[in-house]
Amino acid sequence: MSTALILVNTLDQYVPSTSKPWNAARVQHLYQSLGFGASPIQIQQGLAMQPAELVDLLIDNILNLPEPEVPYWGNWLDDDYPDDNPDLYFQVKREFNSRWQREMATEGMRAKLALFWHNHFVAEEEVYYYNSFMWSYYDLIHRHVLGNFRDFVESMGKNPAMLIYLNGAINVAGQPNENYARELMELFTMGESNGYTQNDIVEVARALTGWRVYYNGNNTAYFNPDLHDDGDKTIFGLTGTWSYGHVHDLIFNLRKDQVSQYISTKIYRHFVYDKPDELIISGLAQTFKDNNWELAPVFRQLFKSEHFFEDRFMNARIKSPAECLLGLFPMCGMSYPDDFTEEAMNYTGYASFELGQDVFNPVDVAGWPGHHTWLNENTLTSRWNFLGGILYYYFGNSDNARAKLQQLAIALTSTDETDPEVVTKAIVSHFLKRELEPRLMETALQYFKGEIPENYFEQGIWNLYYNEVPDQVINLLYYISKLPEWQVA
Repeated sequence: MSTALILVNTLDQYVPSTSKPWNAARVQHLYQSLGFGASPIQIQQGLAMQPAELVDLLIDNILNLPEPEVPYWGNWLDDDYPDDNPDLYFQVKREFNSRWQREMATEGMRAKLALFWHNHFVAEEEVYYYNSFMWSYYDLIHRHVLGNFRDFVESMGKNPAMLIYLNGAINVAGQPNENYARELMELFTMGESNGYTQNDIVEVARALTGWRVYYNGNNTAYFNPDLHDDGDKTIFGLTGTWSYGHVHDLIFNLRKDQVSQYISTKIYRHFVYDKPDELIISGLAQTFKDNNWELAPVFRQLFKSEHFFEDRFMNARIKSPAECLLGLFPMCGMSYPDDFTEEAMNYTGYASFELGQDVFNPVDVAGWPGHHTWLNENTLTSRWNFLGGILYYYFGNSDNARAKLQQLAIALTSTDETDPEVVTKAIVSHFLKRELEPRLMETALQYFKGEIPENYFEQGIWNLYYNEVPDQVINLLYYISKLPEWQVA
């Protein structure tokens, strides 16, 4: 391996240089990877810090967030729903979907990480159904986004939503159900056919017997020893009267290399690039093991690394529908409820559903495949249409949102800027992290100028305090949202 390649493929901490400067594009790259994007103010704050300091700050902020607020219906049983309002059961489902959309647009990073883990520990609401189970599952993945992965896995198997979804609740002595045992090893910890056999699946299923749920909405799982198989089982070649806790001991002690490599690969493919870099993944896997399955050190190492900040990984991932739509809000500096409403979040939830990302209902137990599968001829044109709806209806008809768009243009240039080309280039760079080729840039400039008379620009009459500026920004964003460059992050 050449020295040059070693320097590129390194988990050493990124140190800005002339050839690899700490600039607005790299700050935005970090924010878009870990969250949904940064406002101009956040970018300026990031530029005033060292890259590693910013990564630590962002991860510490996630770790220090309070636990998710329990909705008023979070612990309701079926009988707690009023008979005179039969629609309430389905109304709270819609409202809770909207809540997660809103958190992605505001809180950003924890909500983004939770979406990643939702696509790892898949449980479809359409299968487990109960609202209280939906809450307990949401609460679990949000509380563990950067916590201890072993604890995360062990808690997930006892979650009511997962117990129903993968048939753990009907896994009993004498009639073991293999669904959860298989996915525990294949999808959740080790990877397909990676360190286990079909016999291991059978024996793990026996060890996991006895966990039950209340089929009335009570979101506390319980263990019934009478339904547990307490006979000898042989797992990974070891025989014992293994039970639930023992299974996790065996996986995380005897198959630690498989677990660390598999989870590090999944993190890398989601947050960096779809094609794994084995050298980087090996380093992350070692960190994972060395820190006793804590996730935060792995994420810190990855996002601080020279590797992560390479030019080739900026604008290399295809955005999911949620990233494509919800990134508009933080990058424009929008806040809830001043600049956008619950109605806007309902719209993004519906749009995400139509584009193939129905939050709380991934396509199957393996989750959304992601990357190139997000885009085809139909979903691409639908993305344009939904983005246009956000821009022209929800932004264009809100005085507060319009004011934020005007402030965006000013923050990216200056209060006395009168050159529309300077403003256009600044907005394009903010959202796309790159310059456009001259032909596309000229078209972008014309979209921004809109119907403002040309002599206003030539004579310096126009400025960023014109009433039409928010409409100009909307027109420009609509144009660049239809470019291929918008679809990547």
